[in-house]
Amino acid sequence: MLKRFAIFCVLSFSFLFTMAQEDVYESYAVLNLRSSARVAAMGLDFLPFYTNDVSVGITNPSILSREMNNQFSVGYTDLFAGIWQGNFAYSRTFDKLGSFSFGMNYIGYGNFRRMEASGDQTGDFSANDYMFTIGWGRMLEENLYFGANMKPIISQYDNYSSTAIAFDVAATYLSDDKSLTATFMVRNFGAQITSYANTEEKLPFELQLGFSKKLAHAPFRFYVVATDLQKWDLRENDPLNPRDEVDPFTGIITRENTFKGILDNTFRHLQFAADFQPSKNFYASFGYSWKQSREMYIEDAFSLAGLSYGFGFSVKKFRISYARNEYHKFGSPNHLTLLVSI
Repeated sequence: MLKRFAIFCVLSFSFLFTMAQEDVYESYAVLNLRSSARVAAMGLDFLPFYTNDVSVGITNPSILSREMNNQFSVGYTDLFAGIWQGNFAYSRTFDKLGSFSFGMNYIGYGNFRRMEASGDQTGDFSANDYMFTIGWGRMLEENLYFGANMKPIISQYDNYSSTAIAFDVAATYLSDDKSLTATFMVRNFGAQITSYANTEEKLPFELQLGFSKKLAHAPFRFYVVATDLQKWDLRENDPLNPRDEVDPFTGIITRENTFKGILDNTFRHLQFAADFQPSKNFYASFGYSWKQSREMYIEDAFSLAGLSYGFGFSVKKFRISYARNEYHKFGSPNHLTLLVSI
């Protein structure tokens, strides 16, 4: 099964690599926002982990299963400057068809004043994003699982609107003893249907490969996820902070160490996380992203940027999860998810 999983990954990567673009995409950021507190606690986009949590399953359709049948989750995230996120997810399993999920992610950017160039106020307007998710997943054969998401998106900013449709495809390998999990995910490929002011924009397409491993005699599971596999260079080009240093007196240029640059770029592709689950009713998680840490770096200022952490506990049919992602020194989202087994 592991060999077949590897073949699937290689073929998918080879085909979709030709679709990858070298530009940095900023449209439809709602596609990259984390809706599950369990996932956000590790700073990941999905979990390569076979669990019974529909808020996790909707981000990785290949792990949708009958254990999530009739589960409902609702979540809230306070983002920045009055921007907030609300979401819900539901899963239903059918014996012959597999497991399905449905969810919605809403981003409210607040209300704004509409002003003329003269400074006259002509009213108010709001800005919102809506992303719907319809997912399906099932076991293809022993140890190998497959799933896909379809994600229609609607953006409404005052009198301007845009629509798009994105897809996720995922395959997950689960070892016989369930200690090792590997997921290959193709995220956010699709197209814009209608655009703002006739300006076509791209979706934030991405290839990811994640692994998780549970220790045999301790309640710890460790995660490593490789992101943006379709693109090597993830470092920003900032003219105010060049990597090559110029001596202001002599004009001599000191080039950046090549090995240091390769190492920096490599770790920008990797995310690390772990969780501690001493019982089925409690867990605590944390994660670290070198890429986020470097992008949010402030010189001569202490910051926890790149670190994420959270916990969750269950009471009968209810499960509450909390997470905080240290985005930068001056603001960090808090995630809250309530899961109910109906």
